[in-house]
Amino acid sequence: VTTVREAAAELRCSVSFVYKLLKGGELAFERRGRRKLPLARSVAEYRQRSLVEPLTPARPAAPARPTAYRHLFAK
Repeated sequence: VTTVREAAAELRCSVSFVYKLLKGGELAFERRGRRKLPLARSVAEYRQRSLVEPLTPARPAAPARPTAYRHLFAK
């Protein structure tokens, strides 16, 4: 069991977003009085599910053709 602030820090998001996830059923929680405390394993599972694969690097640009800028060096 973690606090909402700890869950937000681990997920690198805002506290209000964690409450939105709790309300939407994305994160499991435990009730203690009026408080909703996210379960640590649920936070870890959500983080793993929501990982985005890193983008592949873009293909490097082709070098400029020397003839393309010939007009700049015209005498």
